[in-house]
Amino acid sequence: MPLRARPHAGPATLPALATIVALAAALILVAGSGPAFASPISCGDTITTDTTLEADLIDCPSNGVVIGADDITLDLNGHVIDGDGTEFADCGKREFCDVGILDIDHDGVTLRDGSTRGFSYGVFVGSAHGSRLLSISAKRNIFFGVVIGRSSRALVRNCSLSNNVPPEGDGLGLFAADHVRVRRNSIRRNAGPGIHVSDSNDNVVKGNVFSQDGPAIAVEGRIDRAHRTCRVTVEDNVFIGHGVVFTNDKYPRATNPDGSLQSEVDWEVVPTLVKRGASIGSNVTIIAGVTIGENALVGAGAVVTRDVADGATVAGVPAKPVPAK
Repeated sequence: MPLRARPHAGPATLPALATIVALAAALILVAGSGPAFASPISCGDTITTDTTLEADLIDCPSNGVVIGADDITLDLNGHVIDGDGTEFADCGKREFCDVGILDIDHDGVTLRDGSTRGFSYGVFVGSAHGSRLLSISAKRNIFFGVVIGRSSRALVRNCSLSNNVPPEGDGLGLFAADHVRVRRNSIRRNAGPGIHVSDSNDNVVKGNVFSQDGPAIAVEGRIDRAHRTCRVTVEDNVFIGHGVVFTNDKYPRATNPDGSLQSEVDWEVVPTLVKRGASIGSNVTIIAGVTIGENALVGAGAVVTRDVADGATVAGVPAKPVPAK
């Protein structure tokens, strides 16, 4: 299946990626060409045992390496899996193509210590549990450095997800991904969002460095246990402390006047914007629809009910400006 979804381009593209990920769980994988290898390997090979890359894979026309078994490790050993920088044109209808490392429906897989570049997707993990990406560099890919879709309990740590190319390139995509830990990564200079989150729950994003992404973090879709839609944009160089809550509805109700349960058609999505350089202290609650200005500071425990001006410091319940001393 060709991976052509561009989720941050607009709302209409989100179902396309969701369809890709859902089908991944149902299809028999038709991604590699040829048998599984331990080492050495070539572009497009499928591995089913622990594998250490012995040399760079250069100018792969479609996929780089395909994961074919649970509980294995692909150690890139400092090497590069390199695509040809263009979308693969001859992808079959039920194939996954132009992915640096592809893992569909295999649990407990570890990918470590190397680079993917020049593909549509540097790394694509779909319908998997317990995947680990450790010290992976995913750069100069067309749509995403890394996508984790319809998966749970993944770890992305000490990776560089940067310089994914205009006009589409995102650093990391989390789509229907739950309990993912994103820690101590460098996410810089991506044409799209550094991290793009949709339809995902209970993920931890901590200790990462963002710079010159567009924006640093974009959140949309159903992201909490109530399956409410939220849309939060976080620009570069923003600090968000522990336990910060972004609400998504100014007038929340569980039911309609007739007693029927509300659905997404019964309420309005209200976007929130956190501008470049802002700092938000721990346990702050931000009511839907506000804008936190550039270099603004929100004190710990505040409840922000209205816009915060550029450079302002606010604190309290509700949050009010703190006079400069």
